[in-house]
Amino acid sequence: MRSALGVTIRRTRCLAANPALWLALSLAVSRPLGAQLITFVPRTQPELRVEGVAARHTAALAMAGANIPLGFYVRAGASLGAGTAWMPDGARLATRADLTVRFLLDPFFENTWGPYAGGGLTVRRDGSDRAAAGVLFVLGVEGRRGRSWTPSVEAGLGEGARLAVVLRKTRRNGR
Repeated sequence: MRSALGVTIRRTRCLAANPALWLALSLAVSRPLGAQLITFVPRTQPELRVEGVAARHTAALAMAGANIPLGFYVRAGASLGAGTAWMPDGARLATRADLTVRFLLDPFFENTWGPYAGGGLTVRRDGSDRAAAGVLFVLGVEGRRGRSWTPSVEAGLGEGARLAVVLRKTRRNGR
């Protein structure tokens, strides 16, 4: 085809109109993004906790448990513990068992502090004849990642108000 000035104009196809060329070019220049380098490995994460509970009777407990990831943002856990409950007639054995599911707001350690919220079920026995069960709500924040253990502070409501200091085994690929 000739223009008005006598110059030959050739028609060419646009790059987007040629799918094979587009695919070859995109494969040649593509590389993994940072988020694609994280692999999801569901491993059990042990935890140790010390908590104070203000319920019908005040108690202090030492607990041990573990949690597993259900995805990048969700952890399911179970913990069991024993301690002392202070009753009007003296101190007695207190026990507690918790099943929780936590939603992490920063599962990839992008910030120093990693807040989370969750809920679950709790069963307590604080020196009385009957165990009491209830719904559990927790809010917490994980701190700076340690070499072996990561500290956390947690507040909860469920068969009493509680405040806990938690140490979780440090994960290599996220919180």
